[in-house]
Amino acid sequence: MSNQDDQLARFALAGEARDVVKAWVDGAQVLSLVTALRDKGWTTYLTEPRTLEALTDFSGLPPQRVADLVGALEANGVVTYGDTVQLTDAFAALVADDAYISLDDALDQAELLTRMVRTAAEEPGALPLSDADALVTARATGGKGTPITAALYDKLFLPQIPELAELIHTDRFLDVGCGVAGATTTLAGLFPDLRGTAIELIPTVAAETQRRIDVLGVGDRVDLKVMDARDFDEKDVYGSAFWAQPFFPASTRQATLEMILRALRPGGILFVQEMEPLPDDAGRPSYTLRRLVAQGWGVPFGRTAEELTAEAVEVGFELVRIAQTDFGRMVLVRRPL
Repeated sequence: MSNQDDQLARFALAGEARDVVKAWVDGAQVLSLVTALRDKGWTTYLTEPRTLEALTDFSGLPPQRVADLVGALEANGVVTYGDTVQLTDAFAALVADDAYISLDDALDQAELLTRMVRTAAEEPGALPLSDADALVTARATGGKGTPITAALYDKLFLPQIPELAELIHTDRFLDVGCGVAGATTTLAGLFPDLRGTAIELIPTVAAETQRRIDVLGVGDRVDLKVMDARDFDEKDVYGSAFWAQPFFPASTRQATLEMILRALRPGGILFVQEMEPLPDDAGRPSYTLRRLVAQGWGVPFGRTAEELTAEAVEVGFELVRIAQTDFGRMVLVRRPL
């Protein structure tokens, strides 16, 4: 290969890299644009069809700027634009009050994760997680108890783990590391006979959890405890429990499992979800970024259903089964009879 051929080959390689960077830049610009317009109220205003003139008046921006913004939003699938402008059906569903996880939650999480990956590259220590950051994470991962969530559970999730519904009808339910208690509040809405306890460590998150419990009117059936789960001392009380295992650091996991084992009655079942299975090639880029942040926060990442089973068996549980659900694999282990 001649020197010029080598230079041309290197030019082509650099062009491939530039194309990758351009895709990153495009995504970052769209995210920044949608976040800014959300903050300005556009995503609420455009839940209804609006003329371009009305949108211009609402925004306070020059007409050409508004037209260019609408063009960018339309090209990126956020709005439709004909005689009027409005959110696409998909984005309208995302901003609706009954969304499982809302646009606000997704955008707030995007800001947090972007900040975390930069910190991971700049600082050698553990990544900081303020109470406000923890609330953002809880809202973006836990979801809300809404009719949509109830339909997901009723039609997809619960038929695949029928043991849970059976136990809720007969015994108390324990939610360990409940976050904003999306699962517990949804189950409470589906099962009027549910009686349960939800445990959350962080007061800021727990305050939002209590607000949601009150709004849904299930406070007489769901008791929220703001405490370290390891210190929960009820024994032989619960028929079923759910453990939000991805959020528990390695140093706390054994003691937490031992607490759950004591709290369950003999034969009671603990449900543990495998949250981050190994991805295919298409999913690997985002998986590695999530792993970077999670391990920076000091929590285990990507534990398989088999590894979660081993953790539980080590403290005295016995395996019932590993269920394949539409929400990923779920480990069912029980306290021995």
